[in-house]
Formats: sequence, structure tokens, C-alpha cells
Amino acid sequence: MTVLICAHNEESYIQKSLEGILLQSIPPARIILVADRCTDRTVQISRALLPKGSILVEKGRSLWKNSYAENLEIGRRDAIGELLAIIDADILVPSFFLERLSTFCDGWASVSALVRTDPRQGWLNRIVSFWERSYALAPMRREARGGARIVSLKALGEIGGFQDVMAPDTDLDIRLRQHGLRVRIDMALVALHLRRMSLARSVSYQIRAGRARRELGVSILRTFAHSIVRLRPFVLYGYVEESLRDRARGGGAHEGHNPEETLIP
Repeated sequence: MTVLICAHNEESYIQKSLEGILLQSIPPARIILVADRCTDRTVQISRALLPKGSILVEKGRSLWKNSYAENLEIGRRDAIGELLAIIDADILVPSFFLERLSTFCDGWASVSALVRTDPRQGWLNRIVSFWERSYALAPMRREARGGARIVSLKALGEIGGFQDVMAPDTDLDIRLRQHGLRVRIDMALVALHLRRMSLARSVSYQIRAGRARRELGVSILRTFAHSIVRLRPFVLYGYVEESLRDRARGGGAHEGHNPEETLIP
């Protein structure tokens, strides 16, 4: 099994995230960290913690429109084993994360943990953490939040890997289902989103989520219901904004590139 971490200026969180991975009851065969144009100490901290045999990719530029999706695809190229665990650099997983999800992968192409906002990171985090209970009320089917999952590398290869979209995790689930493969969320397994929230960041998250829904072809009715039931008005705003942008947006294919890769000795 391979663990893939994508990071962009995550010096405040990367140590805790990596420590959670290093304490797994079943250690991964390989850890890959893609450092996306980092200007802080993310690379230095990661290099000091990553075990022998890990791969550190220092990405200097992005050729895809959606850099996170590109990072996932870059990491996929060097993955080994049957399973790929995707853990965001600001997420802390419990020590049994890999063991539990790997046992569920028999018959499932992708299994996600339930990601919750860490309430210890301030008053807004506590509010967001409480509000996230409304996830159970999500209308017309719940989607995994992303950032803490295990996916079959074989299934991922069958659908052509990751695509250049704003929400590659949701896109992944949609395409796996379209190919007749099963995905699930383990509601009993919780991973913590460590990032300290702000009002500006919360609004930005909602707008981007709305734009991603439009890009993935989610219906306006489902988006409207989601916005009302879960009290996320800016999701609808982002959806409408992306609809207007579609009229002026041109398409285009993206070519790959060769970022610098370092094998940790």
C-alpha cells in the first residue's frame, strides 16, 4: 500500500499529519509527498520525518488548471501495491486508519473516512464542527468530503486516473460508479481536519464547492436543496457563478511535466 500526501505551504500541520501516518498499526510500503510550490518549511519538516524509501516530489510549477488534481496524478505514477491511501497534509488520521479501511476494500473500489473539523483550533472550528452534524441530512445522497480515503489502484487505472477538475475526490467517486464499481463512506471512522478556520476561508470553501458541483454536472435542484438544508448559501452562489463562467470558458488538453523527485535515503 502507498500513502500519498499533497501539500502546499502546510508547515503548521504537516508534522502532525505525518506523525499520524507514521504511527499506523499497518505501516505503508511507500509514502509519497508532493510539495506543490511550497515557500515555507513544509519540505524541510517533511524531509526530516519521512522514513527511508519515501519519495518527496518538489513541484515548481503547475500545468493543470487544478493543481491539487495534478498533484494526485503525479503521486499515482510512483504508487506501489494494490491500494492508494490519500491523506491531505492538514488531516490527522487515527492509528488504525490504514488497517481498518484496507479490510473494507474487498469489493469496494474506494472507501473514505468521515472527515471532521478539529474543534480544538478555535471558536469558529467548534461552530463548524457542530454544524457538520448536518451532513447526515444531506439531500439526494451524501458524498465523501475527501482528504482521507483508500482507493484501489487497479480501479483507478481502469478509469484513467485523476482528471483536471476542481473536486477530484467527488469526480473520482462519480466515475467509479459510472464504471459499475462501488464506493462507500465509513461513518464510524473519523479523521480530523486540523486547519484553523476563518470566516473568509469558510465562504471561499463554499463558493469553490458550488463551482465544483457545476463543473461535475450536479443538478441545480440538488445544489439548491443542499444549500438550504445545510445552511450553505455560498454553495449556490458558486454554482451560479460557474454557470456564467461556462459561457466564456474555452477547453484544452494539458500536457504532463517532470517535477523534481527525491528518494529519501
